[in-house]
Amino acid sequence: MKNLNIFSILLLAFGIFACGTQPDHYVEIDGKRQHVLTLGSGQPVVVFLAGGGCDLTDFDSVQRAISKITKTISYDKPGLGKSELRNSPRTLDHLVDELNILIEKEGVSTVSIVLVGHSMGGDVARYFLHLYPRYIAGMVLIDPGSEYLDQETRKQKTEKQNALDDSLWSKEIETMPMGFRMEAQCYPKHDSLLKTFNISTSIPITLLASIKADGEDSASKEFVDIKWNLYQKFQTKVPQMKIISTEKSGHFIQLDEPKLVIDAITEMVRLVDAAKK
Repeated sequence: MKNLNIFSILLLAFGIFACGTQPDHYVEIDGKRQHVLTLGSGQPVVVFLAGGGCDLTDFDSVQRAISKITKTISYDKPGLGKSELRNSPRTLDHLVDELNILIEKEGVSTVSIVLVGHSMGGDVARYFLHLYPRYIAGMVLIDPGSEYLDQETRKQKTEKQNALDDSLWSKEIETMPMGFRMEAQCYPKHDSLLKTFNISTSIPITLLASIKADGEDSASKEFVDIKWNLYQKFQTKVPQMKIISTEKSGHFIQLDEPKLVIDAITEMVRLVDAAKK
């Protein structure tokens, strides 16, 4: 009986490894290991892009739900989650290069892709679409940043308030894990680069926006109003973009209201699939 159990375990292990790439695996980029999770099968392939300082677990429930209808890919950025830190600056150019390499290594460069970007991941999605439009068939942005958000919020404060905010931010950066710190240090460069081009595309885009303020805090309400106005201005440049707002969720809509995100991605997959027929 003992030998039979051992044989069964070995047979199961052989079956697992014989299937090829495991859902949870690593790819090598610039000599460092990058952690990747692939679930499901089919097309279009949905690729999840986490926000600043976040790892792929932010999309856990959403990815597992979407993997029931198509193939999904998520990954930890360098120095975050299970991915090894790299010395390259975390500029949009490097982030997009890494995503391009990942898409090639995962063998999905010849199929339709839907990018799902949260927060800073939305910056990566937009710049990737700008550089590699042939890959992207649809896009879902989850409470993304705006290259004009910092600029507009600073206008509402005094020079002294802005100086204090800058000082506090500099101190906060120093307490962050190195992977997050390297990303945060490049945020101003992200804004500068995104201002140099407009999205010129007819692909379907959905933007999920949190319009939830922190209680009665006037500064929070003002911030939400500025962000909402910027989203609407963005929509005038991309008229086919659909905006879905929510007051139930904070910035992490995929964690607070996963069904809202799941439904938006499901609809995007359906649209992309229908466009191919």
